[in-house]
Amino acid sequence: MNKKIIVAHSGKQHSYQLAKALKKKDMLLNYVTTVYDKRGGLTHFVGRFLKGDNKQRFLTRRDEELDSDVVQYCEFGGLLVIALRRIRFLSKLGVKLDYWVRYITYIKTIRLAEKTNADAVIFFGRLNKKHFELKQKICPNTVLIIDVPTTHQRLIKDIFEHDWQCYHDEFLKIEQSNFWRKSIDTDFWCKQADGFLVGSSFVKKSLMMCGTEEERIKIVPYGVDIKIFSPKLVYTVPKIVTFLYVGEINRRKGIHHLLPAFEKLNRDKARLILVGNYNPQDPMIVKYKKRVNIKFMGFMTKDSVVEFYKKADVFVFPSLGEGMAQVGIEAMCCGLPVICSENSGFNDLFTDGKEGFIIPASDREKLTNCMQFFIEHPKEIEKMGREASKTIVKYTWEAYHEKVSEAVCDIVY
Repeated sequence: MNKKIIVAHSGKQHSYQLAKALKKKDMLLNYVTTVYDKRGGLTHFVGRFLKGDNKQRFLTRRDEELDSDVVQYCEFGGLLVIALRRIRFLSKLGVKLDYWVRYITYIKTIRLAEKTNADAVIFFGRLNKKHFELKQKICPNTVLIIDVPTTHQRLIKDIFEHDWQCYHDEFLKIEQSNFWRKSIDTDFWCKQADGFLVGSSFVKKSLMMCGTEEERIKIVPYGVDIKIFSPKLVYTVPKIVTFLYVGEINRRKGIHHLLPAFEKLNRDKARLILVGNYNPQDPMIVKYKKRVNIKFMGFMTKDSVVEFYKKADVFVFPSLGEGMAQVGIEAMCCGLPVICSENSGFNDLFTDGKEGFIIPASDREKLTNCMQFFIEHPKEIEKMGREASKTIVKYTWEAYHEKVSEAVCDIVY
């Protein structure tokens, strides 16, 4: 008889894909979340009044394959978190509320595990000590697995501090203020769970740094929808090379390195397009918005982002620390050569110099040199781009389903 497993996430990320993977194997007991567009629910009601991009975002909060398996907790709180995070001056309040929504949702999930005699529960992100205490008290035989979507805070803090020592960007401390607290006491969960799922070797490294035993960590790279993100059919040798960045436009993503590195290029031969939310009051953004060959496009829906991938020549992503940057997988699938940091996660999936270039995080000189390479050798864009799409086609969501279900079985059985 197959094990019965609950998947719980107070947000979304790739949790739908994990739940569907287990459902294919008849192992999914319930999918627990907060905001889900279930007909007749509060989320569905709120969604009726939304328009434009906000409407499109809400439409992604549902997967019909999971409708019958969904259990919702703290739905109103989850909706409030989303709303607060969209309002810049209230975003920090949204972060605090998110902590409590996740805390309560996971407490209720543990009680659900006891009630349903679940064999295992997979949570996303770090847990509180009280979660482990409750689990040990009421369902000690339930296997507890944590899917870790991003790098542990301790390693990220070290990276940020090194970056600040090199460049003294005070806005880094303001923007990422949570990492400059006196201490980060979040190692407890790294040692208590029965197993961990991670998307990259970088996340694995961060967990081991905090005391997690290597044998308890399973690396399963995420996937890409090849029906949406398809390779270019035709390449042209560009006279002006278009570099594309997709993601939140902040210092954690290395934007404070990308912009000055790009500025060193010949402005008549290079163009930079940045797609993603940004703070218009950030002095760095104010400065570079004046450049004629740098365009800040703001948030775009997935359909629009695909069009940017198709029109760009090279994808660039110099992040200081990721779990597995989904945008990098998407860009490669669309046939773009990539320039990324060794902390981006998706650098695990390709070979430096073949599908693109992998550079040390915070290294502006190497970032400039890699972009300059494509300006001086524009014919390499097609060669590397085709290699990128050929390589990444192995990482579909279907492939992820098989690998992650195997990894879960290795932990549970």
